Amino acid sequence: MTPSADRAFWQARYRQQVGWTADLRRYALAAGGLSADARLLEVGCGYGALLEGLLTDGYKRLTGLDFDFPALQIIPAPTDKLCADGLHLPFPPASFDACLCHFYLLWAHNPMHALQEMKRVVRPGGWLFTLAEPDYGARLDEPAELAPLGELQTRALLKQGAHPFIGAHLSALFHSIGLTNLECGKLFLAPKPGLFSAEEEDEWQVLAADLREMLSPAELDRWEKLEDEARRAGTRRLHVPVHYAIGKIPL
Repeated sequence: MTPSADRAFWQARYRQQVGWTADLRRYALAAGGLSADARLLEVGCGYGALLEGLLTDGYKRLTGLDFDFPALQIIPAPTDKLCADGLHLPFPPASFDACLCHFYLLWAHNPMHALQEMKRVVRPGGWLFTLAEPDYGARLDEPAELAPLGELQTRALLKQGAHPFIGAHLSALFHSIGLTNLECGKLFLAPKPGLFSAEEEDEWQVLAADLREMLSPAELDRWEKLEDEARRAGTRRLHVPVHYAIGKIPL
């Protein structure tokens, strides 16, 4: 893909992922009693897919932070945008009513420190929401001959500095930074059936992007053909558990 096509793909992909968690997002914000005037910060906002969702839901005082400056230029007004490191948030303590992230801790260099920073900038009695973090350690791949794909992707993510098992550790992380009113769980995302769909093609594009630095074009082509055959046969299943956590900043 060209750089512009690549940006368009990831922008669409992030919107797709935000769609998976829309109900959870609305539930979490309502459970926290956060009104439309609440000061909300998203760390690792990327192209602003979650911020778009929050705007649609009626929230008005939004701030998005990411280190990817070109991505930030796509985010629509009236959102405040800052290009900065999520491990060193440029805000004083108690600046926000809640802080959210979405597939961010997967990529944070130090997830514990990232959460501590998010906690620091939220007022006492405010909330911290991690709406989606994967656990590739519990990934399901069928048929059996495609199981190595999951192992390869996990290795590729580790090589990129990611934390592919972070979802399974959310509860422990939230406890360790002293949050209360904890609610942790897994999103119900059913294993994808072996039918052709745009979403399944997107899954392959994400996997291929991770594996390009590890596999030759010929090897990637071989795996793509195997996956294509499994989908045609109706035997392809792919599921990566996605976890969430909700916690309150102590008064």
